[in-house]
Amino acid sequence: MLMQSGPGRFGLDDPADTVIRGHDRSTAAKTADGGAALDLPTLWLILRWRARLIAGITMATIALAVAALLILPQKYQATTIVLVDPRDPHVTDTPAVLAGIGSDAAAVESQVEIIQSSTLVGKVVNSLNLANDPEFAMASIWESLTGSLFGRDRGAIEQTRQTRLIYKFRQSLTVVRRGLTYVIEISFTSQDPAKAARIANAVAEAYLADQRDTQGNMNARASEWLDSRIGQMRDTVRRSDEAVQAYRSAHNIIDVTQGNNLVNRQIEDLTQQIALSRTRTADAKARLERVEQVAQKNFDPATLNEALQSQVISNLRTQYAEAARLEAEYSTIYGERYPGLRSIRAQLGDLRRQIGDEIGRILVGVRNDYQTAVSRETSLESGLEKLKLQFATLNQADVQLRELERESQANRAVFEQFLNRAKQTTEQQTLQIAGARIVSPALPPMRPNRPGTLLLLFVSACGGIILAIGSVLVLEQTRQSFRSLREVTRYLSVPGLGMLPDQFENDAEPRGWLDALPIPLAARIRSPASSPAPPAAPSFRFACDQPGSPYTKNLRAIRNRLLQSEMTSRDKIVAVVSALPGEGKSTFACNFGFAAADAGLRTLLIDGDIYGAATSRLFGLKGAGLFEVLENEISLADAVSEDAATRLHVLGARRPSTPAAELPTIDAERLGFLLRDCRKQFDLIVLDSPAILPVGDITPHIECADSAVMVVEWDHTARRAAEEALDMMDLHALKVAGVVLNKVSARWCRLFDPGKYLQLVEMRHAA
Repeated sequence: MLMQSGPGRFGLDDPADTVIRGHDRSTAAKTADGGAALDLPTLWLILRWRARLIAGITMATIALAVAALLILPQKYQATTIVLVDPRDPHVTDTPAVLAGIGSDAAAVESQVEIIQSSTLVGKVVNSLNLANDPEFAMASIWESLTGSLFGRDRGAIEQTRQTRLIYKFRQSLTVVRRGLTYVIEISFTSQDPAKAARIANAVAEAYLADQRDTQGNMNARASEWLDSRIGQMRDTVRRSDEAVQAYRSAHNIIDVTQGNNLVNRQIEDLTQQIALSRTRTADAKARLERVEQVAQKNFDPATLNEALQSQVISNLRTQYAEAARLEAEYSTIYGERYPGLRSIRAQLGDLRRQIGDEIGRILVGVRNDYQTAVSRETSLESGLEKLKLQFATLNQADVQLRELERESQANRAVFEQFLNRAKQTTEQQTLQIAGARIVSPALPPMRPNRPGTLLLLFVSACGGIILAIGSVLVLEQTRQSFRSLREVTRYLSVPGLGMLPDQFENDAEPRGWLDALPIPLAARIRSPASSPAPPAAPSFRFACDQPGSPYTKNLRAIRNRLLQSEMTSRDKIVAVVSALPGEGKSTFACNFGFAAADAGLRTLLIDGDIYGAATSRLFGLKGAGLFEVLENEISLADAVSEDAATRLHVLGARRPSTPAAELPTIDAERLGFLLRDCRKQFDLIVLDSPAILPVGDITPHIECADSAVMVVEWDHTARRAAEEALDMMDLHALKVAGVVLNKVSARWCRLFDPGKYLQLVEMRHAA
C-alpha cells in the first residue's frame, strides 16, 4: 500500500514527519521556507511534473517565431564603406580655411553623428523623392485620423509628413565606426535589395557632397569677409599715411631719421675731438709748467734737451758741453791761471745766455700753444652743447613721427596680409576636396538581413524552454498548496495520516495541457464552452465498489493508523474537518465509515454539516436528520438509516428550507448528550463537520469529538487557509490526530516515488 511501503517521502515513518503537538505553526513555516531550496534531483522532478507546461510554452514560442517569419516582410541590408582620411591635402603651401577632419576618435565619431543628422537625411529623402515611396510615405492610422478630425492646415500636415519621412528613414539607417579605425559603415535596410544599395550609396554621396559644400561655403564666407575688411583697411592705411605727411609738413621735417644720424655723427666727432683737445691741453699745460720751472731755476744745460726737446737747445748744449770739457781740461793741465780759460769761460757764459734766451722763446711758444689748446677745447665744448640741443629737438619730433610711422606700417602690413589671404582664399574656392572617400560602394544584398530559419527556430525554441523553466520555477516558488505529508508536518505542525489518490484521474490518458497548471488556475481557465464534457461520475462508494483499488488500500492504512494510534485507540467519536468546501471531506468520511464497517466495527456516520449536507446528498437522505433529533422532533432510532451492503449506519443532516443567513446553530450541550447515547450503541462514530472557514465556528463538533481528522486537497488547498482553519479551532486543534491529503495525482507519485507508483499500478491491475 502507498503508506505502508516503509520510510520515504510520503510515509509517517520519516523522522521529519514526527512533530510535537501544539508546536508554533509560524515557526514551523519559517523553518520550512528556510529549507525549501531546490536541489538538482528535486528540480529535475519538478521539470518532469511540469513537462506539459514547458512543452506548451516552447511550442507557443516556436509558433510565434514561425508566425513572425511568415507575417513580417523580409528586410535587406546594404552597406557602403567610407574612409575618413585624417590627412590634409597640401596642393599649395597656403593653409586651408577649413582644416581637415582630424585624427582623434572624437572627430571620427562626430562624422558618424553628422551622417545620421536630420539635415543630411532630409537631403537624401528629397534627392531620391522618397515622399512618393510607399515604404516611407504611408501615414499611420492615428495621423490620418488626427489630420482629418482636427483639420490641421496644409503647412502643419506637410511638416508632419516630412518629419515622418525622416523618422522612418533614420530607423532603417545604421552608421557605425568599425573598431578603432577611420572606416565608417553606412548600412540601410529595406524590403527591396536594390533600393537598400541605392539609398546606402546615396547617403555616402550626400555625406561627401556635404563635406565639399561645407568647405566651399566656408571659403566663400571667408572670402566675402576678407573683401569687406580689405576695403576698410585700405582706408585705414591711407589715413595713417596722410597723418605722417601732415606731421612732417607741420614741423618742417624733411628727413628726421637722416638728420638724427648726422647730428649723432657730429656729436661723436666733437666728443672725440674734445677728448683729444683735452689731452693736448693737458700736454701743453705740463710742458708749460716744465718750461717755467726750467726758466725759473738754473738747471744743468745738459738736461735741457730732454726737458725742452729743442734742436737749438740741443746744439747749444753740445757746444756748452764741449766748452765745459775744455775748461776742465785746461784747468787740470794749465791751472786756473791759464789765459785760455778766460775765453772758454766767456764762451760758457755766452752759451748760458743763449740757452736762457732760447728757453724764454720756447716758454712763449709753449704758453701760446697752451692757450690755443684751451681755446680749441672751449670752442669744441660749445659746439657740442649746440649739437645736443639740436639733437633733443630732433629726437622729440622723431618720437611722435615714429609712432605715426609705426601705426602706418602696422596698418600696411595687416592690409597686405589680408590682401594676400583674400587672393589665396579666392583661389581655394575652385579646389574643394572632401575629407572622406568611398572605399566600397554598396551592392544589392543576396539574402535577407536576418538569421537563417533553422537558427531562428532553434533560438526561439531555446528561448521558449528558458521562459518555460523560469515560469515553472516562479510557479513552484509561489506555490501555496501541499504536495506531500512532509510539507503538511512542516507548515501545520500536524502529523500526516496518509494520501488518497484521485479516483477521477485516468493515468492512461492525459487530461490535457490545463492539468499541467495549478488546479485553481486551471479551474479559472476552463469554461463550459471550451472544456470537454466530463465523464460520468463514478460512485462515491470507493471502499465498497473497488476493494482492491489504491484508494481503498490507502484508506484502510489510514483507518488502521488512526484507530491503532495511542491518541485515538480509545476514541469513539472522530470528527472529519476541512478548511474549505470541495476538498473531499464528505467523500472521505463516507468511505472511512465504509472501511470501519468493513473491519467489523459498528459504525455510525453522522452528517453534521447542516449547511451543506453533502453526506445526506450522497446517500440520498431526504428525511429527518441530526437537526430534528437535536430538536427532539424525532428519535435517533427513527432518523438513522442502515446501509444494507456494509451495515453502515447513517444519520443525515436534513436540508433546511430557510436561507443560509437564518440557519440556527447546533447546540453543543444537546449534541454532547446525543453523542454520549451513541457511544453506548456504536463502536465508532464518524462526524462529518462543516468546512471551517466558510462557517467560522464548528466548536460544538470539535468539543464533542474525541479526535479529528483534517482533510486537505492535494495541490489545491492554500497553506494559509489550512493555518487559519487550525487557528480558528483554538485549543481544540490539539484534537487533530492528523491530516489526510486527498485527491493526490497518480502521475505525481509516479514521478516523485516511482516505486510506490508501480505498487499502485500492480494493485490496480490485480483488482
